[in-house]
Amino acid sequence: MVEFSTYLKQIDIKTKALTDRIRFVCDVASEICPEEIEQIFIADYIKEDNTRAYESIWFFSERYCLEVKNFETDYNIDIVPIKVYWFEMSLKDYDFKKATQKSRLQVSMIFDGQISGSLKAAKENCDVLRDILLKYIKPNLVT
Repeated sequence: MVEFSTYLKQIDIKTKALTDRIRFVCDVASEICPEEIEQIFIADYIKEDNTRAYESIWFFSERYCLEVKNFETDYNIDIVPIKVYWFEMSLKDYDFKKATQKSRLQVSMIFDGQISGSLKAAKENCDVLRDILLKYIKPNLVT
């Protein structure tokens, strides 16, 4: 199982309650994924009051991705093979090299069967999403 405590601190998740909830979701995702989970990503954005909000957790293995929507209140888990038929990327104040406090990145994609997904990142989380895009999404574009 992928270690994620350092990542959580990087994106300002520090409370025990939320960390425990993420650990539980991670354990469940590990049980249902046919392969070992290699990467975790928590979709986030900055609200108008300048605080961070978290939308969903994504898990990636070599050939699958899982999304846990509204993980702070629900346990709704989707799993899909990583076969990407279309993706769109939106950058704001991000050079695709090094994130700043103003950086924002959003990736939307369509998988096999017209299943869609969207990943958002703010601040330093943009670098994590960029790495996921390059490692898991780009190589799995269906031609």
